[in-house]
Amino acid sequence: MALLSPQDRQTLVQHLAPIGKQVDLLLFTQTFGGSESGPLAKQVLDEVASLHDRIAVVEKNFVLDTDDRAKYGIDKSPAIVVLSDGADTRMRLYGAPTGYEFVSLVEAVLLAGTGVLDLEPETVTALAAVTEPLRIQVFSTPT
Repeated sequence: MALLSPQDRQTLVQHLAPIGKQVDLLLFTQTFGGSESGPLAKQVLDEVASLHDRIAVVEKNFVLDTDDRAKYGIDKSPAIVVLSDGADTRMRLYGAPTGYEFVSLVEAVLLAGTGVLDLEPETVTALAAVTEPLRIQVFSTPT
């Protein structure tokens, strides 16, 4: 059963239309002993990927693909790594991107696929002043 309604699919197709770069969504899950949200995360990603020919889902085994886990710094599953034309965007999503988190997934895909930052000029200027690596984590919960 589809998670997205036909109307939601149509709206998403319009939102994703500007994508010009290949966006790969690496999904790290584990079958045995893993979170119940892994299959749901896969279904969400598959439905989004079906809406644009430049979006692909690449499944990774959290237990077996240790080199990729180390390469992308993945320490829990399910985890989604967003790549843009094969380059690591350093964007990560953990858990199933449903509810409020779905918007974060769509925005990450759009950013990776277009390279367009929707930021105020003052924010871009402030970020240009950052000279050392910076790790930003955003936690989202409806409660």
